[in-house]
Amino acid sequence: MPVIVLADVSGSMDGDKIVQLNRSIAAMFDAFGAEDSVRGEIHVAVVAFGGDEAVLHQKMVPASRIGWADLTPRGRTPMGSAFTRVRELLDDVEAVPERAFPPALVLVSDGVPTDDWEAPLDALLSSHWGSRALRVAVGIGTDRTTDADEVLRTFCTPGVGVLRTDQVHEISGLFRWVTATVMTALHERTGQQAVRLEEFD
Repeated sequence: MPVIVLADVSGSMDGDKIVQLNRSIAAMFDAFGAEDSVRGEIHVAVVAFGGDEAVLHQKMVPASRIGWADLTPRGRTPMGSAFTRVRELLDDVEAVPERAFPPALVLVSDGVPTDDWEAPLDALLSSHWGSRALRVAVGIGTDRTTDADEVLRTFCTPGVGVLRTDQVHEISGLFRWVTATVMTALHERTGQQAVRLEEFD
């Protein structure tokens, strides 16, 4: 089961936000790695968007084999570029084989895109894997605008609300929810017992 994090690393994420985000992603990947079994294995990747374009910060690998390298903030918020990079990654059969379970996409951001995002998001959502993915968004910070929340809502799977936090220290709690949600989806597809959120407290 592929899990891709789209991580906002724009300049506004500097300070406590990026520190908490790095810790939360690393903890989530650790939990995924411990969950690997013969019936289902979680593979993870990270697309970081900041500066002029999105980059593949972490290529797709089994969560149990990851060596996490911290994200660093820079520049603007090229979210549209991130949507394109994720679609390209999902279309790469070496990264996401045809026999894979539908992926989970986790978008984390504290602002509005600074590039064209609507066409790239439409292309992602209409792609083979993008349309089937569990898509979750986490909005960070008190300075988010209505436009920022609208982008996150558009990204999310219908019926899945945007996870919002005005407090930086709450990021880890939201990621525990994302972790439990992703692992429950994997368990449903492999016939294992569903995960309880309390297991990550």
